Amino acid sequence: MRPERLTLRAFGPFAGEETIDFTALAGRTMFVISGNTGAGKTTIFDALTFALYGETSGGEREMSELRSHFAVPEQKTEVELEFTLKGERYRIIRQPSQPHPVNKTGYSHEAEFSRFDGTTWKPLAVKIPEIKQRVQELIQLDHKQFSQILLLPQNKFRELLMAESKDKLQILKQLFKTEHYGEFQQRLHRQALDLAARIKETKTKQWAKLEELPLQANWSELTEADIRLRTDALTTEHDEWLAAARQAEVETRAIVEKKTTQLQQGEQLEAAFQEQEKLQQTEQLLLDCLPEIERMQEETTAAERAQIVAPIHDQWQQDQEQLTQLKQRKQETEQQVNRLTERQGIVQEQVNRLLAEEPSIEQLSRRLEKIQEERERLEAETRLRQQQQQLAERLKQLDPETLRKQLEQVRVDRKTVQEQLRPLQNVGAERLQAQERRFTLQQLATKYAEHDKLEAERQQLIVRGTSVRDQKETAARQYEEARKREREQLAAELAKGLTDGTACPVCGSTTHPRHAVAVAQELSVDIAQQKFLEAQQAHQELQASYRTIAERLQQLTTEIQQTSENESGHADIALQLREVEQTEARLVSAQTEKGRLEIRLQQLEQSMEQLQLNIDRVVKDRTGIESELAHLTGRLSQSGETAKSLPELREEQQQAETRIKQFEQDKQQQLREKEQLDRDLAEQQGRFRQLTEALSEQSERLTKREQALHVALTEEAFPTIEAFREARRSREDLRHLHDRLEQDRLERQELKLKQEQVRLKTDGQVRPNLEVLRTVVKETTNTLSEQTDRRVGLEKERAHIDQLMAAWESLQRQIEDEDARYGIIGELARVGVGENAQRMTFETYVQTAYFDEILFAANRHLHEMTSGRFQLERKTEAGKGLKKYGLDLNVFDAYTSQTRHVKTLSGGESFKASLALALGLSEVVQEASGGVSLETMFIDEGFGTLDPESLEQAIETLLSIQESGRMVGIISHVQELKSRVDAKIEVKQGKTGSTIALVVE
Repeated sequence: MRPERLTLRAFGPFAGEETIDFTALAGRTMFVISGNTGAGKTTIFDALTFALYGETSGGEREMSELRSHFAVPEQKTEVELEFTLKGERYRIIRQPSQPHPVNKTGYSHEAEFSRFDGTTWKPLAVKIPEIKQRVQELIQLDHKQFSQILLLPQNKFRELLMAESKDKLQILKQLFKTEHYGEFQQRLHRQALDLAARIKETKTKQWAKLEELPLQANWSELTEADIRLRTDALTTEHDEWLAAARQAEVETRAIVEKKTTQLQQGEQLEAAFQEQEKLQQTEQLLLDCLPEIERMQEETTAAERAQIVAPIHDQWQQDQEQLTQLKQRKQETEQQVNRLTERQGIVQEQVNRLLAEEPSIEQLSRRLEKIQEERERLEAETRLRQQQQQLAERLKQLDPETLRKQLEQVRVDRKTVQEQLRPLQNVGAERLQAQERRFTLQQLATKYAEHDKLEAERQQLIVRGTSVRDQKETAARQYEEARKREREQLAAELAKGLTDGTACPVCGSTTHPRHAVAVAQELSVDIAQQKFLEAQQAHQELQASYRTIAERLQQLTTEIQQTSENESGHADIALQLREVEQTEARLVSAQTEKGRLEIRLQQLEQSMEQLQLNIDRVVKDRTGIESELAHLTGRLSQSGETAKSLPELREEQQQAETRIKQFEQDKQQQLREKEQLDRDLAEQQGRFRQLTEALSEQSERLTKREQALHVALTEEAFPTIEAFREARRSREDLRHLHDRLEQDRLERQELKLKQEQVRLKTDGQVRPNLEVLRTVVKETTNTLSEQTDRRVGLEKERAHIDQLMAAWESLQRQIEDEDARYGIIGELARVGVGENAQRMTFETYVQTAYFDEILFAANRHLHEMTSGRFQLERKTEAGKGLKKYGLDLNVFDAYTSQTRHVKTLSGGESFKASLALALGLSEVVQEASGGVSLETMFIDEGFGTLDPESLEQAIETLLSIQESGRMVGIISHVQELKSRVDAKIEVKQGKTGSTIALVVE
């Protein structure tokens, strides 16, 4: 807020009309209000504050004391203030309650609040409460906060410095909008309450599990330790029963194992007798195969002798094959030599013919060079004519008039789009408001729907509760009746064995005049107990559900009341929501249309720029093309004529190039072929000579190899080569013979070994009767099965108990987990609402963070004004009682290295600390909050308490903040301050009242 004009009429010591035109400061942002004591300097601040809030700056003057004693009766007391805020001009005209010059009924407190719309002042409010609310919404400070932050009144400049935490908290909440942090801490508190309700519901389920145990107890009254003692005793009893059953099973199992061992030994002996019979059969089979084995032995011996002769025989065969191959290769080489000699004569004739044609080919090459020169000249002339034609065509296409018409049409389209966009400028803000309204209505509708649903469920639970309670009571009666029948049945069983003279196991009597009689048991105790436990659990779960729903209904009712304070009832919410959704849909469509039009406008503007660039380019291109056409016409006029046309020259050139190319190819091909034939002929002739020599050597080698073969056959007792070949076997066949002989030997050896082993098992043994042994094993196994069934039954009962305890343990862990979570969330909730050592809520904690930034900024100024001696610090120790805590101030004194309360500061020190705090607050709020505008500060006295050095430091600090553009008004008698500031408002005191003069040097 920045004042522009302040007019006082019959206000305080000013009898007439006095006006301060702050705009006449001509860019100066600091001014001093000077004058004698009592002249009315402070009255200027009172008038400014009274205009805004209807109260004076110090709050010590009553409204009836504001009228000037010097004013004539006809002059009304009135204050008129014009100020600017966020680019808007506002005006407040306010008159206090005052006596009427004639009537007994005086004037009442009246005011008018207006905004300047560019031509006239448009009234915004005329009612006192409404004006106060509108001013507070604009400035976002109430009167007390305004006096603590923007105005340091006389004798009250220490108020912000000394203010209680609760007052500072309210200021910071207003400045930094920290309400949503408070809402968050309340949501966390509600979440903790919901978690506590779930823990209670889980405990109810846990007690229902304990009710299923075969124990009678009021579980909800027992501690966890007592529950564990009772369940441990129950499990110990079942474990004893189970241990006895297991011991009996183990003893019977040992008998079964013993009998089973005897049966296994009999089966092993029987198997030995059967194996002995099989071995005798195997021995007979081996005797039958003996002639075949002897034949295979002879065949193997002959094959081994043949292996000695085989290498010499194979080498002799290889020598024969090599001699045959050499004869064939010699004949082929001789034929190749004759064929190459004949071809060599033919190629030589073709080479001689081509060499005779070389002169005519050279002449044709010279003609080809002349043809190429003439062709290049004609092609260059043809290209020039094509370029001339292309330039002429391009010149026809470059028409700037068409582009100019398109540019004019685009301008028309742009104007149309701009007209369409004008009514859609504020559609985004309207859509945001509609979204916020829809969100609020949706939340309210959701809560109403949940409330209706839960109310219906609650009514259903009430109806079901009667039925479930009746079922529980019926099941309890049936369970008690079944237990009674069971006791009567047990008494009848005991009575069957009673005779006179024997003591009764129940009462000890030896006479039994009337025996108990067995009665029919309609329902077993276990089934009746199970039904009772199920009915009891259903009833407990229903009660827990009812409590949960009732608590949630109460919570929803509170939330609906809080949310719907300014909303209509349940029936109108859906209608309003549909209307808001329709409005939002319309705004979405309008916003989409706006986006499309903005894109279209951008495209049109880009098209205009591009069309203008194209017009400039077309004009430039036409000029260049006309110049180039003139140049081409001149070059074509200098060209001469030729005897042949370009196609004729191309055809002649192609024929000549083809002829020369063909000649060179033929020549090179024939020369290469001649060279190759010469090499091949020499190679084949050399190969023929080598084969003749090798054939002679191979004949001699074959004769020697044949003699060695006959010697080897004689030594190995083979009369002929055919006998050798019949005895010869492959390595694979010979290996199979050896393997078969070895297998036979091993089988006979293994047979003897097994016969000896079986003989040792059966000698002196009697063949057992297996059927008798199997019957004994079967009987003992049946006994073991019965005992196992009993043990399994006990284990199932034990397992059922374990399952119930496991379920109880699981629920116990769930409760512990929920308790642990509640320990965190509950603790956060408690801490968030201020139940902590510092008694600081979460919202307060955030505000302290802002306050720390304010102190950081304030200490920069205080450091300069006190030469580094003092530094403001936020008090972090909790106080006593329920006092709000978090924003109390201490001051650190560098001279004593001690921290003390700000109340211990002297008057001058307090003034400097208050001024620094006000400056720091103004800077931080300007940076952090766009809604609060602290462009002005007023200081009423305080400089007289400063020593010369402190005064100089304070003046330098105030002068330095002028760079930020903030206006600072100071009331002071200090001459040093008045001499340093060139803008002054002088208040002069006279006998008929005071006057105001603005002096700008």
